[in-house]
Amino acid sequence: MPYSLFLFITLSLSILFSSQASSSMIPDDGIDDSQALKDLILNTAENSELKIDKPGVYDICSAIIVRNLSNISITANAGVILKKCDQFEGEYILSFYNSRFIEINGFIFRGLTIDKINYVWGEQGILFAGSEDISIKHNHFYDFGDAAIRATSSHLSSHDTNINSFRIDIRNNYFENVTQVTTTHPWNNNYGGTHDITVEDNIFEGLKGSLKFATVKPVSKALVRYNTFKNTKGTAIEITYYSNVKIIANTFIDSDKFILNAYPNKPRSVTEPFNWGSIYFTHNTILRSKGGIRIQSDVTDEQIDDKYVRGIYINNNHFINVDMTVYPEKKYWYLINLFSRGGKSYLFSTIKDNVYNLLPEVGFVKKTSGFTVEDNTSIKPENN
Repeated sequence: MPYSLFLFITLSLSILFSSQASSSMIPDDGIDDSQALKDLILNTAENSELKIDKPGVYDICSAIIVRNLSNISITANAGVILKKCDQFEGEYILSFYNSRFIEINGFIFRGLTIDKINYVWGEQGILFAGSEDISIKHNHFYDFGDAAIRATSSHLSSHDTNINSFRIDIRNNYFENVTQVTTTHPWNNNYGGTHDITVEDNIFEGLKGSLKFATVKPVSKALVRYNTFKNTKGTAIEITYYSNVKIIANTFIDSDKFILNAYPNKPRSVTEPFNWGSIYFTHNTILRSKGGIRIQSDVTDEQIDDKYVRGIYINNNHFINVDMTVYPEKKYWYLINLFSRGGKSYLFSTIKDNVYNLLPEVGFVKKTSGFTVEDNTSIKPENN
């Protein structure tokens, strides 16, 4: 038998097995499906697909934790809901450690935190720790008091390095009433975030916290593009010690805090000096916000090597009706606030080709040295 034909038959049988096996999970029966789903995942062969066919609610009453998976797709037909039980045991619905080439596609994930204001730390959706080449797309996430998705490094990775989470792709998802999507490593200070993470074409509705790229070990490369942030309760995007972050062509509507806040991590969390920079905020639209952009170069007691934050580019954006009331003190009422405590300065940075209007008592930029500010256009405020 030709090898190509053998491979086709083997793959087809594994896909068929996985799809048919999903019938052991019965929707809308009120019975815990945690173990059944875990067994299906563990029994899915490499290079094949586990597909949940029947729409309805699947009750997940305990955390599903798997390790060392490779090359599988876990997908769902429309209307498949993985819902935490009221007495859920654990943090995440799904946790993957030291896994690679995993796809999660087409699910509705429901958490337990219907409160639209307060956080509930530890009430979370999906974890990828110490994993690489991960795709999370075409899913819906509702009501998670902490992270809907956390992708970060881990001591359980087969890569014996401080950064061992690589190439995470979060695309075409819908998030409503979740606190964050994040790279933070909450367990200790020995491991950092994710190298090369893409967040593209998602909708964030009522985000209570942030899309947060944070690390305590040197890491770089994040792309945030074509997303829509609506009715954000927290700061839309936070960057802590990440470098080479590109925030391009996103839309921010009705935000209660900052659009972007970039700053150093807490000194007690960090064991080495950081050189960070290369932050691109370009071609974005900000419409009705209580805060604009805040960049802080250094903090008290920070370990410092290079005395410059290099390459902050805030170019070709539209700022419309940003009132800056996130600050109680009017001395900070600028669309763009650039802070330095004197330990680090800015270098090779630009604010150019932006279009903005200024509401009463609001200025455009609170400038510090190291920035070139040019060719920005002020327009008259629109009547609401």
